[in-house]
Amino acid sequence: MENKPKILIIDDEKSILESLAILLKLEGYDIFTAESVSSAIKLIDEKNFNLIISDIKMPEMSGIDLIKYFRREKADFISRYKHIPVILMTAYSDVKTGIEAIKLGAFDYMAKPFDNEEFKITVRRALDYFSVFNELNDLKSVCITSGEIKGISKAIKNVVNEISRISSAFNNILITGESGTGKELAARLVYEIYSKNSGSLKNIPFVPVNLAAIPDNLIESELFGYVKGAFTGAESDKMGLIKYADGGILFLDEIGDLPLSVQVKLLRVLQEKVYRKLGSNTEESARIKILAATNKDLSALISGGKFREDLYYRLNSINIEMPPLREHKEDIPPLISYFIKKFSKNIDSISRDALSALMDYDYPGNTRELENLIERACIYCEGWDISGAGDTPKEISMECLPDYIFNSANKAKSTTPAKNEAGGFQRNEEFNGTDPEIYMSEIADIFDRINRNKNISLPDFMKELEKYIAANRIKKENSKLEAAKSLGLSLRSLRYILSKSGNNG
Repeated sequence: MENKPKILIIDDEKSILESLAILLKLEGYDIFTAESVSSAIKLIDEKNFNLIISDIKMPEMSGIDLIKYFRREKADFISRYKHIPVILMTAYSDVKTGIEAIKLGAFDYMAKPFDNEEFKITVRRALDYFSVFNELNDLKSVCITSGEIKGISKAIKNVVNEISRISSAFNNILITGESGTGKELAARLVYEIYSKNSGSLKNIPFVPVNLAAIPDNLIESELFGYVKGAFTGAESDKMGLIKYADGGILFLDEIGDLPLSVQVKLLRVLQEKVYRKLGSNTEESARIKILAATNKDLSALISGGKFREDLYYRLNSINIEMPPLREHKEDIPPLISYFIKKFSKNIDSISRDALSALMDYDYPGNTRELENLIERACIYCEGWDISGAGDTPKEISMECLPDYIFNSANKAKSTTPAKNEAGGFQRNEEFNGTDPEIYMSEIADIFDRINRNKNISLPDFMKELEKYIAANRIKKENSKLEAAKSLGLSLRSLRYILSKSGNNG
């Protein structure tokens, strides 16, 4: 189940197509090419692209004509295609053409020849936008109705209530929380509520940027833009992200990675609402609101001289803290159900033992880790049938989950196994509640049955003993997972014991 981003490149110059395809394939993308807009239209109808990169000047139809065509001729363009970012390329340093492209809905435009690193950053930024928007829409189908996130847990409801209260009119917001807790989704919800209260969602830009994904030496030009001649290779003016977000919201993810030299300039944007492009002496207005997010301790960064205290207080006028998944585990079952639907058409449930193990786990990677676990489980369980019949529902079983899930649960819930001095077997402290007479009668029964076979070897005797204890414990606990815990074993070890006896149930 490979999920490489699909990118379509359109250019009538074959050499450019080939060079860009090679460049982006090396970045791990799935690349498709077309030498004309007409052939590209057929591909767009057949494939689900994450990004379209098109030359502006081409015979027959231009890149701008491509956008106009879909808006005019395709009735489903708005719903099906409107959030696929389009990057337009031109050999002409025509600012008016670029502005027209942006107004029509292009994500960005680049003047040829362009720097490869800058091009790759623009591509990553466009894909980040596509990913964030679609992740929100996917989650919306389950958790969001009329701009509100619905959750079972009090922790999530508190977050939603906080966002609802402050989103209609805010200055700047800092969203904090561990990695994988959904900070991007919180930012998008702030934007949706703010846009709705402002009158029109489609006319208010939302520009997300992951600062950790941009090299330090390029962050300033990405944020503020530059004028022609500002540095070697600056062959035309470039709009910065602040300009793209004009009148709307700039979402700065991983704000803790912003270099100190750029922090000073961002502080001026927050205080004075003005900025300068690189190489320019002219100030431009910054009519934006800023959302910032981080999984780092900014107070510690301030103490270490790596983050400005005045910038922190400017950004942190309102703070939204995203709770870790371990603090709202009641949301795990509905999230699992949603992720199963997302990743598999053949699996429609999860076994009780597997769910119990996932509920016991603490998720250092939070909701993102849970999503990855379910995707992995769907891959492992795809095609498995719980009864042997080919037409029955399928489920995620314990065998589909990685061992570290159970090891973590055992560490959290079990004490160090103690040795039974009489037999040498390891016993968990939970055995303390077992009636000794019943336990010894079980062992005596095993000896009696084994003694009927006078030639049994010691290894065979041990296998028989292990099999009896394991099977009996599973019967008592009515759960292989609980049986493994009570015996002080990992689930894999228990399965191995059962498989040696010819019972892999």
